[in-house]
Amino acid sequence: MNISQTRQVLNELEMRPDKSMGQNFLVNPMAVRRIVNALGEVSGTVLEIGPGLGALTNGLVRAGHDLTAIELSETMSRWLTREYPGVKVVTGDFLSVDPGSIPGYPFTAVASNLPYNISSQTVFNLCEPQFDGVEKAVLMFQKEMATRLACLDGGRNYGRLSLLVWPWFTVEKLFDLDPGDFLPRPNVDSSVVILRRRKNMPFSRDEYAIFAKIVRAAFSGRRKKVINCLTRVFGKTESMAMLEAANIDPNLRAERIEPEKFAELAGKAKI
Repeated sequence: MNISQTRQVLNELEMRPDKSMGQNFLVNPMAVRRIVNALGEVSGTVLEIGPGLGALTNGLVRAGHDLTAIELSETMSRWLTREYPGVKVVTGDFLSVDPGSIPGYPFTAVASNLPYNISSQTVFNLCEPQFDGVEKAVLMFQKEMATRLACLDGGRNYGRLSLLVWPWFTVEKLFDLDPGDFLPRPNVDSSVVILRRRKNMPFSRDEYAIFAKIVRAAFSGRRKKVINCLTRVFGKTESMAMLEAANIDPNLRAERIEPEKFAELAGKAKI
Protein backbone atom coordinates (compact mmCIF):
# COMPACT_ATOMS: atom_id res chain seq x y z
CA MET A 1 0.00 0.00 0.00
CA ASN A 2 1.52 3.31 -1.08
CA ILE A 3 1.00 6.74 0.43
CA SER A 4 -1.98 7.74 -1.74
CA GLN A 5 -3.76 4.43 -1.06
CA THR A 6 -3.14 4.82 2.67
CA ARG A 7 -4.60 8.32 2.67
CA GLN A 8 -7.60 7.10 0.71
CA VAL A 9 -8.37 4.33 3.21
CA LEU A 10 -7.94 6.67 6.17
CA ASN A 11 -10.41 9.07 4.54
CA GLU A 12 -12.88 6.25 3.91
CA LEU A 13 -12.66 5.21 7.56
CA GLU A 14 -12.78 8.85 8.68
CA MET A 15 -9.67 8.26 10.77
CA ARG A 16 -6.49 10.09 11.58
CA PRO A 17 -3.32 8.30 12.71
CA ASP A 18 -3.30 8.04 16.50
CA LYS A 19 0.09 8.86 18.05
CA SER A 20 -0.90 7.23 21.34
CA MET A 21 -1.26 3.93 19.46
CA GLY A 22 2.02 4.38 17.60
CA GLN A 23 0.31 4.50 14.22
CA ASN A 24 2.93 5.20 11.57
CA PHE A 25 1.77 3.31 8.49
CA LEU A 26 4.36 1.77 6.18
CA VAL A 27 3.91 3.23 2.67
CA ASN A 28 6.99 1.83 0.94
CA PRO A 29 6.00 -1.29 -1.09
CA MET A 30 9.67 -2.21 -1.59
CA ALA A 31 10.17 -2.37 2.19
CA VAL A 32 7.15 -4.67 2.46
CA ARG A 33 8.64 -7.02 -0.13
CA ARG A 34 11.97 -7.06 1.69
CA ILE A 35 10.31 -7.92 5.01
CA VAL A 36 8.30 -10.73 3.41
CA ASN A 37 11.40 -12.05 1.65
CA ALA A 38 13.33 -11.98 4.93
CA LEU A 39 10.63 -14.07 6.58
CA GLY A 40 10.97 -16.63 3.80
CA GLU A 41 9.18 -19.95 3.85
CA VAL A 42 7.53 -20.71 7.18
CA SER A 43 5.62 -23.79 8.26
CA GLY A 44 2.69 -23.07 10.54
CA THR A 45 0.98 -19.80 11.34
CA VAL A 46 2.57 -16.35 11.16
CA LEU A 47 1.46 -13.74 13.70
CA GLU A 48 1.36 -10.12 12.58
CA ILE A 49 1.29 -7.60 15.43
CA GLY A 50 -0.37 -4.26 14.77
CA PRO A 51 -1.24 -4.67 11.08
CA GLY A 52 -2.94 -1.26 10.88
CA LEU A 53 -4.22 -0.82 7.34
CA GLY A 54 -2.65 -4.01 6.07
CA ALA A 55 0.39 -2.91 4.07
CA LEU A 56 2.45 -5.80 5.42
CA THR A 57 -0.63 -8.03 5.71
CA ASN A 58 -1.13 -7.81 1.96
CA GLY A 59 2.45 -8.87 1.30
CA LEU A 60 2.22 -11.81 3.70
CA VAL A 61 -1.07 -12.98 2.17
CA ARG A 62 0.33 -12.74 -1.36
CA ALA A 63 3.30 -14.85 -0.22
CA GLY A 64 0.86 -17.58 0.82
CA HIS A 65 1.33 -17.47 4.59
CA ASP A 66 -1.27 -18.79 7.02
CA LEU A 67 -1.74 -15.51 8.88
CA THR A 68 -3.21 -14.29 12.15
CA ALA A 69 -3.24 -10.54 12.85
CA ILE A 70 -3.84 -8.83 16.18
CA GLU A 71 -4.88 -5.18 15.98
CA LEU A 72 -5.75 -2.80 18.81
CA SER A 73 -8.06 -0.56 16.75
CA GLU A 74 -11.57 -1.97 16.38
CA THR A 75 -12.17 0.11 13.25
CA MET A 76 -9.04 -1.21 11.55
CA SER A 77 -9.80 -4.78 12.67
CA ARG A 78 -13.19 -4.60 10.99
CA TRP A 79 -11.62 -3.17 7.83
CA LEU A 80 -8.93 -5.88 7.74
CA THR A 81 -11.54 -8.62 8.25
CA ARG A 82 -13.47 -7.31 5.25
CA GLU A 83 -10.42 -6.84 3.03
CA TYR A 84 -8.63 -10.07 3.97
CA PRO A 85 -11.25 -12.76 4.65
CA GLY A 86 -8.59 -15.48 4.75
CA VAL A 87 -6.74 -13.79 7.64
CA LYS A 88 -7.71 -14.51 11.24
CA VAL A 89 -8.05 -10.97 12.62
CA VAL A 90 -8.22 -10.46 16.39
CA THR A 91 -9.00 -7.17 18.10
CA GLY A 92 -6.83 -6.77 21.16
CA ASP A 93 -3.62 -5.64 22.83
CA PHE A 94 -0.75 -8.03 22.10
CA LEU A 95 0.89 -7.18 25.42
CA SER A 96 -2.11 -8.18 27.52
CA VAL A 97 -3.99 -10.87 25.59
CA ASP A 98 -3.45 -14.55 26.40
CA PRO A 99 -1.59 -15.84 23.32
CA GLY A 100 -3.22 -19.24 23.74
CA SER A 101 -6.58 -17.61 23.01
CA ILE A 102 -5.45 -16.26 19.62
CA PRO A 103 -6.44 -18.38 16.57
CA GLY A 104 -3.43 -20.12 15.03
CA TYR A 105 -1.47 -20.43 18.29
CA PRO A 106 1.25 -21.63 18.75
CA PHE A 107 2.90 -19.42 16.14
CA THR A 108 6.05 -20.35 14.28
CA ALA A 109 6.94 -16.83 13.09
CA VAL A 110 6.14 -13.19 13.76
CA ALA A 111 6.20 -10.15 11.46
CA SER A 112 5.42 -6.57 12.39
CA ASN A 113 5.89 -2.90 11.77
CA LEU A 114 5.91 -2.47 15.54
CA PRO A 115 4.50 0.61 17.21
CA TYR A 116 7.58 2.15 18.86
CA ASN A 117 5.87 2.41 22.24
CA ILE A 118 5.52 -1.38 22.60
CA SER A 119 8.66 -2.54 20.79
CA SER A 120 10.90 -3.51 23.71
CA GLN A 121 8.12 -5.23 25.65
CA THR A 122 7.08 -7.13 22.53
CA VAL A 123 10.59 -8.52 22.12
CA PHE A 124 10.72 -9.55 25.76
CA ASN A 125 7.32 -11.26 25.36
CA LEU A 126 8.70 -13.30 22.47
CA CYS A 127 11.40 -14.57 24.84
CA GLU A 128 8.76 -15.98 27.21
CA PRO A 129 7.86 -19.72 27.26
CA GLN A 130 4.48 -19.22 25.57
CA PHE A 131 6.32 -18.16 22.40
CA ASP A 132 8.95 -20.92 22.39
CA GLY A 133 7.52 -22.13 19.08
CA VAL A 134 8.52 -18.91 17.29
CA GLU A 135 11.55 -19.75 15.17
CA LYS A 136 11.85 -16.42 13.40
CA ALA A 137 10.62 -12.83 13.80
CA VAL A 138 11.06 -9.97 11.33
CA LEU A 139 10.33 -6.72 13.14
CA MET A 140 10.53 -2.97 12.58
CA PHE A 141 12.11 -0.81 15.29
CA GLN A 142 13.31 2.70 15.87
CA LYS A 143 16.83 2.64 14.43
CA GLU A 144 18.50 3.44 17.75
CA MET A 145 16.73 0.57 19.47
CA ALA A 146 17.55 -1.84 16.64
CA THR A 147 21.22 -0.94 17.01
CA ARG A 148 21.11 -1.62 20.75
CA LEU A 149 19.22 -4.87 20.26
CA ALA A 150 21.83 -6.21 17.84
CA CYS A 151 24.92 -5.04 19.77
CA LEU A 152 26.88 -7.69 21.66
CA ASP A 153 30.42 -6.39 21.28
CA GLY A 154 30.54 -3.85 24.10
CA GLY A 155 30.34 -0.08 24.17
CA ARG A 156 27.47 2.32 24.74
CA ASN A 157 24.92 0.37 22.63
CA TYR A 158 25.57 -2.87 24.52
CA GLY A 159 23.38 -3.49 27.52
CA ARG A 160 20.31 -5.05 29.08
CA LEU A 161 18.24 -5.10 25.89
CA SER A 162 20.63 -7.16 23.78
CA LEU A 163 21.72 -9.38 26.67
CA LEU A 164 18.20 -10.34 27.78
CA VAL A 165 17.36 -11.42 24.22
CA TRP A 166 20.75 -13.08 23.52
CA PRO A 167 20.03 -16.46 25.19
CA TRP A 168 16.98 -17.10 22.99
CA PHE A 169 17.58 -15.37 19.65
CA THR A 170 20.35 -14.22 17.36
CA VAL A 171 19.70 -10.70 16.12
CA GLU A 172 20.62 -9.24 12.73
CA LYS A 173 19.87 -5.78 11.37
CA LEU A 174 18.66 -6.08 7.78
CA PHE A 175 18.02 -2.57 6.44
CA ASP A 176 17.08 0.97 7.43
CA LEU A 177 14.11 3.12 6.47
CA ASP A 178 13.67 6.88 6.33
CA PRO A 179 10.79 8.84 7.89
CA GLY A 180 9.39 9.33 4.37
CA ASP A 181 8.64 5.59 4.20
CA PHE A 182 5.79 6.11 6.68
CA LEU A 183 2.58 8.08 7.06
CA PRO A 184 2.68 10.14 9.15
CA ARG A 185 6.44 10.67 9.09
CA PRO A 186 8.05 9.72 12.42
CA ASN A 187 10.77 11.92 13.88
CA VAL A 188 13.32 9.09 13.75
CA ASP A 189 14.79 6.60 11.30
CA SER A 190 13.72 2.96 11.49
CA SER A 191 15.39 -0.41 11.00
CA VAL A 192 14.16 -3.89 10.19
CA VAL A 193 15.64 -6.67 12.31
CA ILE A 194 15.41 -10.45 12.10
CA LEU A 195 15.43 -12.61 15.21
CA ARG A 196 16.29 -16.30 14.77
CA ARG A 197 15.72 -18.86 17.52
CA ARG A 198 18.94 -20.31 18.92
CA LYS A 199 19.28 -24.08 18.62
CA ASN A 200 21.29 -24.41 21.83
CA MET A 201 20.30 -22.10 24.66
CA PRO A 202 22.91 -21.48 27.35
CA PHE A 203 20.71 -22.22 30.37
CA SER A 204 17.32 -23.23 31.69
CA ARG A 205 14.39 -20.90 32.39
CA ASP A 206 15.21 -20.90 36.11
CA GLU A 207 18.83 -20.04 35.39
CA TYR A 208 17.69 -17.32 33.00
CA ALA A 209 15.87 -15.59 35.83
CA ILE A 210 19.16 -15.37 37.72
CA PHE A 211 20.99 -14.23 34.59
CA ALA A 212 18.42 -11.46 34.01
CA LYS A 213 18.68 -10.27 37.61
CA ILE A 214 22.47 -10.08 37.35
CA VAL A 215 22.37 -8.27 33.98
CA ARG A 216 19.90 -5.67 35.24
CA ALA A 217 22.00 -5.07 38.34
CA ALA A 218 25.27 -4.86 36.40
CA PHE A 219 23.90 -2.18 34.05
CA SER A 220 22.15 -0.16 36.76
CA GLY A 221 25.03 2.30 36.66
CA ARG A 222 26.83 2.28 33.32
CA ARG A 223 29.72 4.44 34.52
CA LYS A 224 30.26 2.44 37.69
CA LYS A 225 32.43 -0.61 38.32
CA VAL A 226 30.52 -3.88 38.06
CA ILE A 227 31.33 -4.77 41.67
CA ASN A 228 29.61 -1.60 42.88
CA CYS A 229 26.53 -2.24 40.76
CA LEU A 230 26.19 -5.85 41.86
CA THR A 231 26.81 -5.01 45.51
CA ARG A 232 23.67 -2.87 45.65
CA VAL A 233 21.59 -5.94 44.80
CA PHE A 234 23.53 -8.96 46.07
CA GLY A 235 25.81 -7.54 48.74
CA LYS A 236 29.57 -7.12 48.64
CA THR A 237 30.57 -10.61 49.75
CA GLU A 238 28.33 -12.53 47.35
CA SER A 239 29.13 -10.17 44.46
CA MET A 240 32.87 -10.56 44.90
CA ALA A 241 32.52 -14.33 45.19
CA MET A 242 30.53 -14.51 41.94
CA LEU A 243 33.01 -12.35 40.06
CA GLU A 244 36.01 -14.30 41.33
CA ALA A 245 34.38 -17.65 40.46
CA ALA A 246 33.72 -16.42 36.91
CA ASN A 247 37.20 -14.87 36.65
CA ILE A 248 35.81 -11.37 36.00
CA ASP A 249 37.76 -8.28 37.03
CA PRO A 250 35.52 -6.50 39.60
CA ASN A 251 36.85 -3.13 38.40
CA LEU A 252 35.43 -3.56 34.89
CA ARG A 253 32.34 -1.74 33.72
CA ALA A 254 29.48 -3.97 32.64
CA GLU A 255 29.76 -2.85 29.00
CA ARG A 256 33.16 -4.60 28.83
CA ILE A 257 31.86 -8.01 29.95
CA GLU A 258 30.86 -10.35 27.12
CA PRO A 259 27.58 -12.30 27.10
CA GLU A 260 29.21 -15.65 27.78
CA LYS A 261 30.81 -14.23 30.91
CA PHE A 262 27.44 -13.01 32.16
CA ALA A 263 26.12 -16.54 31.59
CA GLU A 264 29.04 -17.93 33.54
CA LEU A 265 28.41 -15.40 36.28
CA ALA A 266 24.81 -16.60 36.56
CA GLY A 267 26.01 -20.17 36.83
CA LYS A 268 28.29 -19.25 39.74
CA ALA A 269 25.65 -17.27 41.62
CA LYS A 270 24.24 -18.66 44.86
CA ILE A 271 20.98 -16.77 44.94
